[in-house]
Amino acid sequence: MQVTRKGRVVTQENISICLYLPRATAEVSSAVSQSLQIFTEVVGAQALTQYAHEDGEWRDLDHAGWEKIREKLRRSIRTHVSLTNDNPYPDSYEFNYDGKDLDNPQFRGFPDAVTAVQFVIPTAWMKSHGPQRVRELAIALAEPLPFSAGHAGYSVSGFLDFGTVMKDLVPQLLQHPGVDVLDLQRTAYDIGTRLRVPHWMTFIGDPALSEMGGTDFLRSQLHTPGTTVESLDASRAVVTLGPAPEPGGPDQPLPAYRELARVLEPWAFHAPHGPPGFPAATFQQWDRRFLDD
Repeated sequence: MQVTRKGRVVTQENISICLYLPRATAEVSSAVSQSLQIFTEVVGAQALTQYAHEDGEWRDLDHAGWEKIREKLRRSIRTHVSLTNDNPYPDSYEFNYDGKDLDNPQFRGFPDAVTAVQFVIPTAWMKSHGPQRVRELAIALAEPLPFSAGHAGYSVSGFLDFGTVMKDLVPQLLQHPGVDVLDLQRTAYDIGTRLRVPHWMTFIGDPALSEMGGTDFLRSQLHTPGTTVESLDASRAVVTLGPAPEPGGPDQPLPAYRELARVLEPWAFHAPHGPPGFPAATFQQWDRRFLDD
């Protein structure tokens, strides 16, 4: 799923793994660093070679760069970390972190704000290593994190806020309901402890998991062949819809996604707006694509 400008590919279909943490950044920065280390160990150190500097430029992620990133992750009130490599789309890797001190007065007007982290791998990595390896990676990344919600599956990233890129992307998204698009920072201000569903993998923590009755409830409600419910511990679980993510389409109706969306609707997060450039009326249609007939 690509958009080009002047012969240059400016979007990328990939596998995105997102976790939402209703904790202050100081409480979770060590765990996030652990997940980041797992990520680089699995996909390779060269997957992340640049970081976004405060001046808006990308800098080399050398020894000094990594020291800078570790310092940024330890900031106690507000921090952003963005890492990538210099590979052109569609072979780009990403790490994005949006950390907040949720009790700080500057977030008083945002009662549903959370800390959030995202890992992005190109689909070529999944094709080389297999979807089961992607699933194992997603669970390994989630394991250290006290998440309330999360998801993994097909997504689109890139220069989504540039000109008419989103306008050109929306028709492709409508044709492939299994592919997600996300504005991480906007979502992390609004999601609270609700669930952003459905995706190939949906991570469910408390309070939602306790409110719904735990994994027993999920297993009693989800009957589509291939759907699995796995308990990670007493307060965290993951639902996986089949052996691999699916983009969906006219000949691929994704019944497991529709079933999960309806089961989790009482705890679902519906964003008040989409990424910049996503028409409001169309976004609401897309957001409810597995609920409305």
